[in-house]
Amino acid sequence: MSQQYERILVAIDGSYESELAFNKAVNVALRNGAELLLTHVIDTRALQSVATFDSYIYEKLEQEAKDVLADFDKQARERGLEKVRQVIEFGNPKTLLAKDIPDKENVDLIMVGATGLNTFERLLIGSSSEYIMRHTKVDLLVVRDTEKVF
Repeated sequence: MSQQYERILVAIDGSYESELAFNKAVNVALRNGAELLLTHVIDTRALQSVATFDSYIYEKLEQEAKDVLADFDKQARERGLEKVRQVIEFGNPKTLLAKDIPDKENVDLIMVGATGLNTFERLLIGSSSEYIMRHTKVDLLVVRDTEKVF
């Protein structure tokens, strides 16, 4: 039995690890003839104390996200992917990536880059990929940098 994915969400946060996830997501989407959702979540939890009523900061972050996703969109299309969409949301990345966006967009695969958090860092701030794994209803692929694996 082979799994055919139709709608793949890849989380893009500007990190090297998310770029690895993007590259693998393009390949998986091409093999499956799937739609690729380039997804960026602007974490408003960190902004609440700094910019409660300053819309300029939100607009600037949204424009930066649009620019980054536009570049990834272009790269995906240059590699032959035709079905690409950009999704930008504001809120808690963990819950949005694990539940809200996959439900709303009918996603059947989530792809994220692995972070280099050690045990202590995961205890303090928690791993997004670990949270997604525990709370999502769909398949999750955590992409690792094979160059950094010991």
